[in-house]
Amino acid sequence: MKKVRTVFMGTPQIACTVLENMIEAGIDLVLVVTQPDRKVGRKQKVTYSPVKECALHHDIPVFQPYRIKEEYQAVLDAKPELIVTCAFGQIVPDVILEAPIYGCVNLHGSLLPKYRGAAPIQRAIWDGEKKTGMSLMKMVSAMDAGPVFDTEEIVIEPMETSSSLFEKMALAASRLLIRDYDAICSKDAHYVEQDESLVTFAAKIEKEDEKIDLSKDDEAILCQINALSHAPGGYIEVNHKKFKIYKVDYKQQEVKDPFVWLGKVDQGFGLSLHHGILIIQQCQMEGKPIVSGLDFANGQGQNLKGKRVS
Repeated sequence: MKKVRTVFMGTPQIACTVLENMIEAGIDLVLVVTQPDRKVGRKQKVTYSPVKECALHHDIPVFQPYRIKEEYQAVLDAKPELIVTCAFGQIVPDVILEAPIYGCVNLHGSLLPKYRGAAPIQRAIWDGEKKTGMSLMKMVSAMDAGPVFDTEEIVIEPMETSSSLFEKMALAASRLLIRDYDAICSKDAHYVEQDESLVTFAAKIEKEDEKIDLSKDDEAILCQINALSHAPGGYIEVNHKKFKIYKVDYKQQEVKDPFVWLGKVDQGFGLSLHHGILIIQQCQMEGKPIVSGLDFANGQGQNLKGKRVS
């Protein structure tokens, strides 16, 4: 592995996995940049990002700008020769992109040019895609528009959730970066421009996206649930409260009366859909802890059995 002064920018667990693998590979990390600490929960406990936790554990300096477009001097002071980003969460300004001699590269969770944007992993599942992947690209001013150096394809399994796909993506991103690192740290690295005619976008998951759309067909309902699992979690309104559904199975069969709570079905809590049964295996009523579908069926779910989703 070449000795190159490297700055890493990332925030969530997927980026933490990449950072851990960079450390293990012996990459010369001079600075880690991540989002500011957040206050979480009713007690507003200050919480570090997974990337910050990892960096501190390995005694790597950490910089947490509120607005990287304005607060970037610490990055320049680190004198990076290469910058690597993965799910950082802010737009990186040109002054940073132009600083390192080997450029800035980004690990993006799709097979570019498909699914540029904020939520490529979730949107691929939501759209019913059968495959996706990780792209290693050079960063430019336009979002996710830079030329691509390398990709790794990933199969989206039946009933794959975004949580499981994020884990696969993290490992794919790590493999890409480690195997291509020395090549990237060369001015002879060859990047291929994206075909703009094939560009699609992956919009950020908004609050209104979280309500499960029961007007869609059964496959689309399953895709939405799996795309939102485990965070933020898709929900159905039950007695004016959010009933979040995290893990499901599905049994195709003739349905006489759709959208009726069925009680216990195959070790889960059942809901009839258009052409089959949604078997809820993990769920959470608003204000309550996460429970198994079977526990819910044997508890609160008894009061819903036979009732229609409103």
